[in-house]
Amino acid sequence: MTAPPSVWLRWIAYTLLLASAIPAGLTVYQLVKARRAPYYALRRAALKRSRHWILAALALQALAVLLLIAGLYLPAVAPAPPLTPTISPTSTRAPTRTPRPTRTPTTTPTRRPTATPPFIPTPTQPVALPETALSPLPSAVPAGEDARISVITFAAGEDAAGEPVDPGSEFPPGDQRVYLFFTFEGMEDGVTTTFAWYKGEEFIDFCSDTWLWGLVEGREWGERGKSSYYCKPPGGWEPGTYEIRVFIEDRLQGVAQFAIGEE
Repeated sequence: MTAPPSVWLRWIAYTLLLASAIPAGLTVYQLVKARRAPYYALRRAALKRSRHWILAALALQALAVLLLIAGLYLPAVAPAPPLTPTISPTSTRAPTRTPRPTRTPTTTPTRRPTATPPFIPTPTQPVALPETALSPLPSAVPAGEDARISVITFAAGEDAAGEPVDPGSEFPPGDQRVYLFFTFEGMEDGVTTTFAWYKGEEFIDFCSDTWLWGLVEGREWGERGKSSYYCKPPGGWEPGTYEIRVFIEDRLQGVAQFAIGEE
């Protein structure tokens, strides 16, 4: 005999309550680590993880309570199996199949090709870190394997919602900002990050920077999302081809190029 639904719901609820002990234990472990870790970045990262685990524990417990409440409104007895009707043969004649109508083939529309951004080339040679990023930064934490930064586009500006204004890969010379828009995921505070700008093979120290992710004012970007990085050289943009190389630690994330045209 099959158990009634209310019994199954109770067993599932009890299982969820037991499972919630795992994230609860991990929460306690991260809280202890947040108090005793030797570096500020490690303590802050442990505190952030503890919030994630306590939310997971609360979610499992809340779901278990909902299942227990739902079980109170379900019948305590399993429903009787439906009766199988007995079909009496009315004729020994084999049924005649009705042929299906043939569909008239329709013309398949041709999809327009998606434009590929021309400003993100694929490097054919290994790309090394600039010399300014070779020295390790104090308090840096190791980057996770799932940490990623993906280049989206260049633009001449940014609106109030953080979206690119006049995106493109070529801009006029002058004293204006050029923005690089990108997405990121799997990032943690304290991970070494480098944005290196070049004109041809000439390193632009003014625009480039190596910093600890999330620990610089104005760049508290979090674990995942979208943001931008801009540069405006003191002497303005001169005609030529420019390139940005993005790194997490020494792992190249992308190489993007744009051009400054002639006057």
